[in-house]
This record gives sequence, structure tokens and C-alpha cells, in this order.
Amino acid sequence: MTIGAELELIPVLATTKLPVPVRSNTGPSLSATISRCAALNGWSDAGMNPAPSWTTEDGSRISFEPGGQIEISSAPHVSCSELIRSLQRTAGQLAAAARSDGAELLTLGTDPYNDISAVPLQLESERYTLMTRYLDARGDCGVRMMRQTAALQISVEHGPKPFERWRLLNALAPYLVAIFANSSRYAGRHTGHASYRAHLWRELDESRTGLPFDALDPASRYAEFSLDAGALRAENGLGEKHAFRSRLSDDELVYDDWLFHLSTLFPEVRPKEYFEIRSPDTIAVEDVAAPLVFVAGLVYNARAAERALALLGDPNEALLRTAGKDGLGNGAIHSIATELVRLAIEGGGRLPSSYLTAEHHAQAAGWLRSRVG
Repeated sequence: MTIGAELELIPVLATTKLPVPVRSNTGPSLSATISRCAALNGWSDAGMNPAPSWTTEDGSRISFEPGGQIEISSAPHVSCSELIRSLQRTAGQLAAAARSDGAELLTLGTDPYNDISAVPLQLESERYTLMTRYLDARGDCGVRMMRQTAALQISVEHGPKPFERWRLLNALAPYLVAIFANSSRYAGRHTGHASYRAHLWRELDESRTGLPFDALDPASRYAEFSLDAGALRAENGLGEKHAFRSRLSDDELVYDDWLFHLSTLFPEVRPKEYFEIRSPDTIAVEDVAAPLVFVAGLVYNARAAERALALLGDPNEALLRTAGKDGLGNGAIHSIATELVRLAIEGGGRLPSSYLTAEHHAQAAGWLRSRVG
């Protein structure tokens, strides 16, 4: 029942609410702040890839997203409670270091204060420069996603029945969006979306996002999705989209090109050596037990998983857009989300106390019940 997570945070200056750059010669910088935090807490330098990164004593990795968002990538944990403690400890250390330098770390799905013009690309790697060029040709949602959003990604094992788990996780995606939506504001205005972060994902490039699911042949469906997605390394700067399959006859194509391409696909659930769930907005650090217990309770308790599958049926991609727009304000979504919360709390309660403590289960249950009201 291994579980892991990536928690993203948006750094802004406490006084002006302007973004904090990764590097700066004239004022506060994230690199300097985190370097001091690392020295205080015994973190090791993990090198430049493409910006400074650090490894904590328990194996978490601290790095940056393209707009300077801080990402805490946990090590895999065999205990949900150990993961909760790890994320809270590391995020707390980072928040304390940021406060001492006049900054704060926002736990919202989008930057509520700044427009994209205030956030230049912070990481000049091939991946991010190609992605910027590709997404810029398709509108402004892509670069806003890259530089101004923050998510919580949760990773779980494939399990003994991976196709059933794949179906469950894809079907859960709209409800994860709705339950954990907290990004209705962007650039100083109300957006009309419960999760503006989810809206940006829906609009950036439909060839590499969404729910590529087929009940009869899920593996082939994902392979076709991957081959049909636009290839960043084939983009010519003119806005033309070349599907990866168009490169298959290229004599210069190598296996690394395929791996790179797969890493640029952003479905709601990404299959890797594990399943990576990408739907929730990031969350306040003190509440991080809620999404982790919600997922673990539904995935790692067989009875809860079976009942959730029966409740949800097959994944519904159209529901993703509704969930991002209306959130729990949609009556049908709210009704099913309420039942999923009940199942998740019950499922979490059946997990071993060595895996999920009573304290963390109670914290999560309180947050989730209050959320669905």
C-alpha cells in the first residue's frame, strides 16, 4: 500500500504579493531562501536539473516548477501517516524560511494576485522552452498552467487488479477536482470557476490532457492517446501540431524521444511504475491528510473500492469541465461526492493503524465531512 505525493506551493512576497524569483541579484530569491533552509535542516544538495534542488533527510526532493513554484516530491512511503508527517514537516520548514525572508507560500491552485506578465519563465531547460513554444501557439492557458498553478499529485500502487484501479481513479477525477477546488480567483479577479487551475488544464491542449480511458482495452487506448499527442520536439514554432506517430518513420528517432514525449503528457491519471493522480488543487499543509486519506481509503480498502466503482461507473470526461466550473455547487456532483466521502472515511477506518493513525483519520474525516456539508 505504498503511497507518495507531490505538493506544490506558490511563493509571493508578503507585502506586495509579487512572485518571488528563483534567482535574483537584487532582492529575495527562492534559491537563497531554500539553501539556508537546507543548511538549517540537514538537507543535501541534489544538484542543478535545471535549477537547484535538495534532498531532505527522509528522501523528499525539493525543486522548482517553471514559474518558480516550489515542489515537494516525497519518497514512496509504506504508511499514509508517515507521508502526512513528512509533507507537513518539510512544508513547515520551507514556510518558516520564507517568512524570515519576507515571503509566504500560497496553498491555492492558482496565483490569486498576479497575471502571467509578472511571471517570466524561471527554468530554461529544453523541456520548458519547448513546452512554452508549443503551448504559446495554442493560447495563453498553457503558460499560465506552467507558471502560475499548484497541484497536489498523489501516487498509488497499480495493485493486483491494475485495470480496475485505473478505471476507479479515472472515474474519481472529476470528484477530486470538485472536492479540493480552491482556485476561483486569478490575477485579482473572480474567474467564475471553482477550480481555475482545472479550467487551464482543460484548455491548454486536448491532445495531451483529460481521461484517455477505454473499458474494453485500456492499454491500447492510452497508447493511441500517447501517439496522437503533439510532439514537442517536432513543433516547428509555426503553431503546427505534429502527432508523435508522425515521427515514427524518422531515422533519427531514439527511445529517449519517446520517454521525453511520455513525460509531457498530462492526463488526470498518469500511468508510470505507479498511478499518478493529478486532479486536486494543492491544499493547506495542515489539511493535507484529507486528500491522502480520501484516496487511500477508496483505493486501498477493497470494500470501499468495489462500492466506489459501482457508484461511479465508467469515467466521464465531460464531467471534468463541469467539476472545474461548478465544483460542489453542482447538485449531482455534490450528491456523489458526499457518498464518496462516506466510503473513503469508512475505507480509511479499516486500514491498519500502523498505516493510518486514528488522529490523521479523524483530521481527514472532519475536513471531508465539512467540505461536503
